[in-house]
Amino acid sequence: MLITGQINGTYEAKNDVMASYLSQAKDLILQFLSCKVIHIKRSENKSADALSKGASTNFEHFAKYIRVEVLDRPSVPQHKVLVIQTGVESWMTPIMAYLTSGAPLEEKAVARKIRHKALNYRMQDGILYRRYFLSPLLRCVDAEDTNYLIREVHEGIYGLHAGYRMVVAKLMNAGYYWPDMHMDATHKIRKCDSCQRHAPNTLRPKNELVPVTPA
Repeated sequence: MLITGQINGTYEAKNDVMASYLSQAKDLILQFLSCKVIHIKRSENKSADALSKGASTNFEHFAKYIRVEVLDRPSVPQHKVLVIQTGVESWMTPIMAYLTSGAPLEEKAVARKIRHKALNYRMQDGILYRRYFLSPLLRCVDAEDTNYLIREVHEGIYGLHAGYRMVVAKLMNAGYYWPDMHMDATHKIRKCDSCQRHAPNTLRPKNELVPVTPA
C-alpha cells in the first residue's frame, strides 16, 4: 500500500532511499505507453503475502524452497550528483583573482582601482572577506544571495519589517557584506507588500498650502 501510494502520489517519500527508488520507478513507468499500479490485498495475493512474512523468518530453512538474495546496500545510488553552473563572474571576481594570483590587469586604470580595493579585502580558505576596523571580517556575497539575505532579515521569521538602515545593520552584524547594500535594501523594502499595506498614513498635504487673501 505504501509503494502504491507513493507512485500514485497519495503518499510522500520522505526517506532519501525511498525517494531514490521512487524516482527510478517513475523513470521506468515513462518507458511504457500505459502503466497503472494497483494495490492488491493480502487475502487476494497469498503468495506475495507469504514472501513478505518470510523476510522476518530464518533464511536457513526458508532458502530450501525459495531462492533468497540478501542485499547489503541499496540498488540505487543514495545521493545524486547535480550539475551546477560554475564560473559566474560577479563584483568579487577581479578582487579574488588579484588576491589569489596577484596577476596585474592589462588596463592600468582598472589595475590601479583593483589594487586600491584589494587593500580592504582578504582571502581565507577560498572565501573573500571585507576588512573593518571596528568589526570582525565580513563575508562577501554575490547578487544571487543578496535578495535572500534582505528578505530573510526584513520579513523572515524574526523580521520586523524595519527600514533599510536597520536591515543593513543587522546584515553586517550577522557577518555579510556587498558594496550596494543600502541601495539594494532600499529597492527591496519599497516593494514589500506588507509595509505598503500597514504603513502609517501621512496627513501632510502633498503640495504646499497656498494662502488665499480675501478680496
